[in-house]
Amino acid sequence: MESSGESAEEAFALNMHLAAALVGSERVEAQCPSPEERAGPRSFEYVRASYGPRFHRAVRMSEPCFAKLVDALRPHLPSSPHSLSSALRVLVALRFYAGASYLDVCALAGLSTSTFYDAVWEFTDAVLSTPELQMIMPVWDAEWRQRTVAGFQRRGDSPLRNIIGALDGIAVRQERLTAAEVMCTKDYWSRKGFFALNVQAICDSNYEFLWMSCRAPGSSHDSTALACSDLGQELNDPTSPLIALMIREGLCVTADEAYRDSDVLAVPWPGGGGGDLWKDSYNFYQSSARVHIEQAFGQLVWRWGIFWKPLRMPFGKRPLVIHVAFLLHNLCRREDTMPLSMLDGSLTAHQDMHVEQGRGAGRQPNTRQRGQGSELRRRMTQVVKDSGRVRPYLPSV
Repeated sequence: MESSGESAEEAFALNMHLAAALVGSERVEAQCPSPEERAGPRSFEYVRASYGPRFHRAVRMSEPCFAKLVDALRPHLPSSPHSLSSALRVLVALRFYAGASYLDVCALAGLSTSTFYDAVWEFTDAVLSTPELQMIMPVWDAEWRQRTVAGFQRRGDSPLRNIIGALDGIAVRQERLTAAEVMCTKDYWSRKGFFALNVQAICDSNYEFLWMSCRAPGSSHDSTALACSDLGQELNDPTSPLIALMIREGLCVTADEAYRDSDVLAVPWPGGGGGDLWKDSYNFYQSSARVHIEQAFGQLVWRWGIFWKPLRMPFGKRPLVIHVAFLLHNLCRREDTMPLSMLDGSLTAHQDMHVEQGRGAGRQPNTRQRGQGSELRRRMTQVVKDSGRVRPYLPSV
């Protein structure tokens, strides 16, 4: 009996030693670099050649536009002899923003995981610190005002000639947060049925973003998210020189019914205008201008695959990543002549995120103001009436 007990104990001890040795060998193997990593990063030319004619799909922009981006960022990227080349660093980061897995990029470029993410965050910082890539809304420039107003008027064949921007919000999905990251995780649960950040933005008639803010949690109403931003606070300040100029020139930004109308914010008449022909016509032309921001959001999501699934980087970096994606979108709108359809985005992912809008409702009703509205909205309705332009109706079938 004793010998069998001792043999059982010896077998148990032997198995324990073997298990410990196996775990130790796996840890050592995990810490050892792969053959690709030991060989060092591959050259940009090698990685570029690996994509072949699909390079524009990999970086979500044409090759000439990619070259302009590299040239713009080169002064703001690390230039150590032992660091990645500027072109390879930009390529790696664009693959991240395009939604690629770090595993695939690391295997192709011969990078370690830490080197991959270092490249991504160095690229992100460089984009945010490059002056020529930043958003600007030069309301003070009379030539810009005329060009922007004409763009909205021409695209919508509209009698309204005072619109300089279209405003709306977009819910950007993110993974569930922890109590260590935010004080109340429920604040980020949106009415659309997922954790999100409420991003507010204004675009022009060329679908370029003039301004954006990513401060509000996903549960925020669009009007609240706007009020939390610097621009939102300025819009409510009648002493602001910017607001004074817009009121003096009769300029406005168009938005949907989630926002409250004001002297510089044109929103639709509630209830479809209550049966009034000219209010209904104003709603049509106002909507024709407002649709630009929805189309701009659609192009943004179609181009950058990082929005096709919930953001899962550290919470503090998520607003930076969103901001950079907006800036890259603007660069492509200005410099890239390649049609967006050539990028072969995922229509299903796009519809799931920004058409079906999760499980929640579509629009956010504005229940705060149902009166006669602002003087701006009445003046714009009168302009439509004076033009004699009514909502075009399709003939009944």
